[in-house]
Amino acid sequence: MTKGYFITLEGGEGAGKTTQIEHLREALIQEGHSVVVTREPGGTPAAETLRDLLSHEEFGPEWTPDAQALLVYAARSMHIADIIKPALAQGRIVICDRYVDSTRVYQGEVQHINPFFLQALEVQIIDDVMPDITFVLDIPSEETIKRIEERGGAKDHYDKASAAFHEKIRQGFLNIAEHETERCHIINAVQDEMKIAQEMRKKVIELMGGADA
Repeated sequence: MTKGYFITLEGGEGAGKTTQIEHLREALIQEGHSVVVTREPGGTPAAETLRDLLSHEEFGPEWTPDAQALLVYAARSMHIADIIKPALAQGRIVICDRYVDSTRVYQGEVQHINPFFLQALEVQIIDDVMPDITFVLDIPSEETIKRIEERGGAKDHYDKASAAFHEKIRQGFLNIAEHETERCHIINAVQDEMKIAQEMRKKVIELMGGADA
């Protein structure tokens, strides 16, 4: 059976992950691959409900960091069991908008959750279901603010955060990428949209052992 591949996209708000996931999905389908696109928190009906609670305009800011991490991992547990593992077992390519790195950054580095607590959740829930490749779409905080305004303003409490918050998020992702260079690839998210798409496609083809067309 063909080996499945797990691809994740990470980055701050407004980095363009949704757009690039669609470009990558289309490119891989054209090359004959079966692709599953999903997201976190979410991916299953129950997990999507948890996502709504986490980003709720009223309740979202009130979750304690530990509560946020537990809700994220409750959603992730079902997501892995119901979507990610079965698709990979079928030899499909899974492209996920956010995964464990977002938890490490938002709850770990920014909210300073006990790292042993997060590590215990990772070991218990994720086990060996780690991405084959992670694209970190890097975007300066001032560009993040600009893009949030261009798309119609804040939609949740993360969008309403300060430039300092967004820069902290950015540095968190860059820190992970710099320490896990085999898995993570930093992409300049301010460059031309199609250049980003081409760069990502090339990296994925290399991952799968193919030659770029």
